[in-house]
Amino acid sequence: MYQRYDDIFSRITEAPHWFDEYAVPRYCEFTPSKLANIYAGEAALAEVTCQVCKHAFRVAFSRANWSSGTIAEAIRSRTLDFGDPPNYCCGNADMSSEPRRVIEYWRRHDPRYTRQEGKNVIVTDFAAFTRWVRDSSLEVDIRPDWVAPL
Repeated sequence: MYQRYDDIFSRITEAPHWFDEYAVPRYCEFTPSKLANIYAGEAALAEVTCQVCKHAFRVAFSRANWSSGTIAEAIRSRTLDFGDPPNYCCGNADMSSEPRRVIEYWRRHDPRYTRQEGKNVIVTDFAAFTRWVRDSSLEVDIRPDWVAPL
């Protein structure tokens, strides 16, 4: 179960725009540069729903909360899963969330901008290597068979 941020929710009347990889509420527009994991090479913003009340959340994925292969592979296999929903809706935050869809998918650290020198990897174009690139081909439905349509 994630932390409930009543100290934040009590001071900001609008609903969070999205939640980071640790279910921390974010009030800015999503961008991969705002992830909790500043070293991420892959990011996704996905929609999940609370298993109990069906409240929809936008949640972020990076290596901080997805270490089973790549996020891209999990999207393709429809196995990307946030676990418990953010602790914001009905008080049943210890229930699982239901994966619905990927809203945005981003990647960076393209190996085309590196070269191997012995055991070392040298970045040849730092700006290109660190630039986030959106891939809309992975912005798809990820609802697994065990999740009923809304």
